[in-house]
Amino acid sequence: MALSDKEREELEGSIYDAHFAAAKFIDSGKDIHKHLLEISVKEALDNLELLKEEILKDKMVGNYKIHLLVPLQLLELINSRSDNEIDKDPQE
Repeated sequence: MALSDKEREELEGSIYDAHFAAAKFIDSGKDIHKHLLEISVKEALDNLELLKEEILKDKMVGNYKIHLLVPLQLLELINSRSDNEIDKDPQE
C-alpha cells in the first residue's frame, strides 16, 4: 500500500524542513542553523525509515530521495570537515 495522505504530508513536511534548514545554514553559517539542519535531516531520515515499506510502493519515491539529497549531502560535508579539523595535528 502506498502512503496515505497524512503520511505523505508528514514526510514531505519533514523534507521541506530539511531544505529550509539547509538554505538557512548556507545563507548564515550560524551554529544554530547547523543544529537545525542536523535535527531536520535526522527527522526526515527517521520518517523515511518508519515508512520505508509504504514509500517503496509510492509513486513519489524518486522525488523524496532527490529532495532530501541536498540537505543530507550538506550535513555530510559539514561532518566531514569537522572530522578533518579534529584529525589535523595542532602543531602543523
